[in-house]
Amino acid sequence: MSYQTALGGWHDFYVVAGTASATLVGLLFVGLSLHLRIVVASSDVRSLARVTLTNFATVLFVALFMVIPQNQSAAAFQLVGTGLVSLLVNTPSLVAAARSHERTLPLSRLALRFGLSTLSYLGVILAGIQLPSSFSTAFSWLVIATVVLLVVSLRNTWDLLVTVGDVTLGGEREED
Repeated sequence: MSYQTALGGWHDFYVVAGTASATLVGLLFVGLSLHLRIVVASSDVRSLARVTLTNFATVLFVALFMVIPQNQSAAAFQLVGTGLVSLLVNTPSLVAAARSHERTLPLSRLALRFGLSTLSYLGVILAGIQLPSSFSTAFSWLVIATVVLLVVSLRNTWDLLVTVGDVTLGGEREED
C-alpha cells in the first residue's frame, strides 16, 4: 500500500482532531482572557496554560501536516519540527513549575500533565523519524500522541477554569 493511500484512511481522524483542537484553543483563550490577571499572577497556572495551548497547537499542526498532500519526507520533517518546537516552547514552563514555591495546583498533577505532554511530543518526533521507513508504525505513534494530547489538554482546561474560578470567588468572598 502506498503512503498516500494509507494516509487517506486517516484523513477524517486528522480533520476532526484539528477542528477540535482549534475550537478548544479558542474557547480556552476566551475563558482565560476573562480572568487574565489571575493567570498572569500565578506561575503554575501560567505554565499549565502554556502547556495546554502548546498541546492544542501541536495537535492542530500535526493534523494540518497530515492532510497536506505531500511526500513522506516532507511530512516527516514537519512532524519532527513540530515536536521539537513544542518541547522548546514548554521548557520555560517546566522550569518555572519546578521552581515555583507557591502552588495553585498540586505538584503531582502538574508533573503528570507536563510529563504526558512531553512524552507525546517525543511520540510526534518518533513518528516523524519513522515515517520514511514505516508509515504504519508512525501513524500509530501519531494517533497515540494526538489522543493523549487532547485528553490531557481537556483535563488541563478544566483545571485551569476551575482554578481561575476558585481564585475569583475567593477574592469576592474576601471582599464581602
